[in-house]
Amino acid sequence: MSVKASNSFHSVAFGNERIDFRLRRSKRKTLGITVEPDMSVLVTAPRSADVERVKAKVRKRTDWIGRQRRFFERFLPQMPPRRYVSGETHRYLGRQYRLKVIEGADETVKLKGRFLWTVTRRKGDASHVRALLEAWYEAHARLAFERSLALCLAELSGQVKAPPRLRLRRMRKRWGSCTQQGDIYLNPELIQAPASCIDYVVTHELCHLVHPHHGREFYALLRNKMPDWESRKAKLERVVVG
Repeated sequence: MSVKASNSFHSVAFGNERIDFRLRRSKRKTLGITVEPDMSVLVTAPRSADVERVKAKVRKRTDWIGRQRRFFERFLPQMPPRRYVSGETHRYLGRQYRLKVIEGADETVKLKGRFLWTVTRRKGDASHVRALLEAWYEAHARLAFERSLALCLAELSGQVKAPPRLRLRRMRKRWGSCTQQGDIYLNPELIQAPASCIDYVVTHELCHLVHPHHGREFYALLRNKMPDWESRKAKLERVVVG
């Protein structure tokens, strides 16, 4: 009878970057590292291999992993540069909306039906329209993130010692992060994702305030509080942001 390979999730840090990887245990006698076309990292190791030894091997291969990721990145779908003109598609809470830029004196952005109506005196100024949109997104992101934080914090039933401070920060490769001081940083572009994905990122960072690593205890807590976190993470990674 065959034995199903077990999987767990870990990460290693190098400099300011972090590699998250899936560890699969199998009958093989050697350790192998694979970078998938979606740029995720899979490590296949013997069942007896110590996790720290696996992490050390991943650290040694960070340059190779980086090269493989850059290779696959070339084949990922690319969003065309934003022009901030009427007809362009923008996302909000997982749904797509059409941008409508209207000449007027109000300088406002409003969501009406399936459209983002932007009224401005400078209709032809793409950088000004972009600034208006980003301000609207950030204001709505803060409200949505605060709602999510309150709900997800309640789910941890007092395991987080003190309510964290919520801060917004644009990050090139991360949706969220947290500090030892109890701050949670969320990328305002996360507001483009469905609410269920926002809750996943918030819960992930709250679990880090309990276990500041990606070890067994961290994933046990995450799975206990959000059993479907893997499907939410996969859905988030499919969200195209521009």
